[in-house]
This record gives sequence, structure tokens and C-alpha cells, in this order.
Amino acid sequence: MNRRNLVKCAALGTIGIFSLAGLKTVAAAEGKKPPKYPNEHFYKSGNFDFDTGKAAYAELFKYHHYSLGDTVLKSPEFWILEFAQNDFSNVGMGGIFFINDKEHGYFGHEIYLLPGQMIAEHYHVAAEDKPAKHESWQVRHGSIWTVAKGGDKSKAIFPIPKSQEKYLTCFNAKFHEVGDIERLSDLEEPHFMMAGPEGAIVTEYASYHSGLGLKFTNPTVKV
Repeated sequence: MNRRNLVKCAALGTIGIFSLAGLKTVAAAEGKKPPKYPNEHFYKSGNFDFDTGKAAYAELFKYHHYSLGDTVLKSPEFWILEFAQNDFSNVGMGGIFFINDKEHGYFGHEIYLLPGQMIAEHYHVAAEDKPAKHESWQVRHGSIWTVAKGGDKSKAIFPIPKSQEKYLTCFNAKFHEVGDIERLSDLEEPHFMMAGPEGAIVTEYASYHSGLGLKFTNPTVKV
């Protein structure tokens, strides 16, 4: 464990030391790295094929020895989005809402990203008599960039998908590995997330998620 992670664990206390021990997923190295499929792999007759996307996430779960993988894949609550971009290899996500409690205002979400895959840039506003959603993310497996408003497009440290190049407003990126936690900087701030070369499994902690309060900077996006 390097000095940065030792300091991080010390700051979190004993519970943090146990929860973040072995920050690299040693088991993942035993399996075959999830491939970066060409985009056409996920489409049949021009339409996104859910089963092919699901199979790719199954490979991701197996590679990372994700303990909830079988439960998630069998759940009717597991969903996949390609954001109507016809670019699932680069822009898409899988996920499951474990809980979304409007009455008490809290939310538990697991995010699944294939290698190099990004969530379409978005932001949250007040809706359904609830404030704009605030959220934090913890990397469980793999790695991610979290990207917030600002930064210089010409100096971007992450690959910019051509399908999103015209619409991105966020270039202020931070790279995160297993155990790292990042918070949304400001309410209603545009942001997105992109997986590193081994994909990512990320736990999101947040206030209530309203679909009506979810907005995208790319007007062609649909969910």
C-alpha cells in the first residue's frame, strides 16, 4: 500500500482500513481482461441489442469477481442505457437502483461501465418537491475519471468520444482507483463519469433520484 493510501486509511479510522484493505483487485488479474468491443458488436440491424450488452457486463462482473454479479444479472431491476447515441461502446452504462426512497430522501445505486465507457454528461435539478440530487461515488472495481465543469478541452486527460464532442462542457477530470471516493462539487453542476481500461463498478451514495430532475447537456440523449 503506497503512502497516499496509508494516509487515506488513517484518516478514515479503523473501519476505513478494513474496508479499503487490498485496494487493487488481485482476483481480477486472474481472469481475462474485459475487452473493448467495437461499437457494431452491440447492434443488430441498427438497433441496440440488450442481450449482447448484458453479456458484456457479465464478463465485467466475472473479471472483477463482483460478488453481486449473479444477483444483479438475474434481477428485473438491472437496466442498460445507450442514451440513444448509437455509440454504446463509448457512451452507455448498466446499473441497478438498490433503493430510491422519496419519503426519506436517500438513494443506493450501483453503476457498471465497460472499458472506456462514459455516462452522458448530465446534471440534476429540483423536481417532485425534492431538492436537486447530490451524490458521491466510490470505486469498487476498476477505475474511473470523474469529470466536472471547467478545464480545457485541448488538454483533456480522457478520450473524448466523437459522438459527444459537440456537446461536452466538462473537461475538469480526476482519475480514481479502487477505494477512492469523489463528491459532486455543486448542486446542479454538469458532470459525467468514464471508466478506465478495465471497466468499472462504482457505488453511488445520494439523495433521492428523480427522473424528472435528470437533465442532459446533449439534446439528443434519451433514457
